[in-house]
Order: sequence, then structure tokens, then C-alpha cells
Amino acid sequence: MLQSLAGLDVSIFHALNDLCGASPTLDRIVVHMEVLKGSIFMGIVGLLWYWPDKEMPRRRQVIITIILAVAVALIANRVLSILLPYRERPMYGIGANAPSFEWHADLEHWSSFPSDNATYLFAIAAGFWLISRWCGLLFGVFAALASLARVYLGIHYPSDILTGALLGIATSVVINRDWVRRRLASPLLALEPRYPPYFYGLFFLALAELSAGFPNARRIGVAVVHLFTGYGH
Repeated sequence: MLQSLAGLDVSIFHALNDLCGASPTLDRIVVHMEVLKGSIFMGIVGLLWYWPDKEMPRRRQVIITIILAVAVALIANRVLSILLPYRERPMYGIGANAPSFEWHADLEHWSSFPSDNATYLFAIAAGFWLISRWCGLLFGVFAALASLARVYLGIHYPSDILTGALLGIATSVVINRDWVRRRLASPLLALEPRYPPYFYGLFFLALAELSAGFPNARRIGVAVVHLFTGYGH
């Protein structure tokens, strides 16, 4: 059974990755799709944050809670990745087609399973879904395309993406509860009318980090780990 699933995983990977390099236009669309995620995310957040209706307080609470949910989802992803056997990325393990132009993946030397990219994208999509079905669907479609692009480029197996997506969705749904929003989001939102410059300065800083998958926080975390383990790992 497990061998059959592993074989299916590799077969789907090859079916997508075999397209890589065949069309320079498609290659560039896939490679540069990564650039769009921040703009799409910030656009949806801006729309939901400032839309003037009676649901505005609840929407703002959910958006604040999404930041926590994505952070927790990524931590859970990393813990799972460390506890499970190391899985080499397909581009290094079984080989993969490269795009038709010079391109180098910016990757940490982390296990391929599960995909942290899929985890945080689908955690965001699930959070948006709790506010607006249309916004959640829009970002969910983008999350699926952006995650499949990782398979196309040889960075992940399909099972890496599927597991990461399920982890992100589950974490977002579990954390975005009424009692969490009351205890976390409500006190923070109470600061917005009192200290708007400080609130929005920190809020947009958090959104910028979230939209890129907390890159600076991850670099700090990696540096702390290397501080204790050395740089030979």
C-alpha cells in the first residue's frame, strides 16, 4: 500500500515536472508566481479590513488571529519535519527538469516533507474563508497554483504539498475560535483607536512578514539554532 502511494507520488511529480523547460513562457509564469502572493494577500487584507459594514469588527479579529494561526502552523510544520525522517527534495533525490532559463531555488537545507510554503498559504486561505467564501476561494486557488508550482520546479513532491496544505488548514480552523479572538484579537484591536500610528506600524510589519512566510523570523531562528549547534549542520 505504502509503495503504491509512493509510486503514485513520484508519477504525479514527473507528470508536472516533465512540463518544466518545455515552454519558456510557462516557466517564467511559474517562477514569478511567487512574487504575486504578497500583493494578492495584502490586497485581500486591505479590502476586508476597511470594508464598512457591521461585520468589520469580527473581520478584523479574524485577520489578527490569522497572523497567529500562520505562525503556529509554520512552527508545527517545522516540528513535524524534524521529528519525521529526512526527505530529500526531488530535484536532488531523483532529479528534475529545470526551467529554460537560468534559475536557482532559494532553499534552506530542510526536509522536503511537509511543504512549509503550502502550510502557510493554505492557513491564510482557510482564515480568509472564515471571513468571506469568495476571498477564501480566490486565495485558495492561488495557493493551489503556487504550491503546484513547487512541484513543477522540482522543489517538492505532491505529498509534501498535500500534507502541508492540510496542516495549514487544520491549524487555521482550530486556532480561529471565538475565545481566541476574544482573548487575543480584541485587546489588540482596542489599541487601534488609541495609538493608531504604533498599531498600524506594527500591524503592517507583521503582515509583511506573514505575506512572505516570516522570512526574517526564520533567519533569526536558523541563526539561533546555529548558535547552539554550529554551522556544520
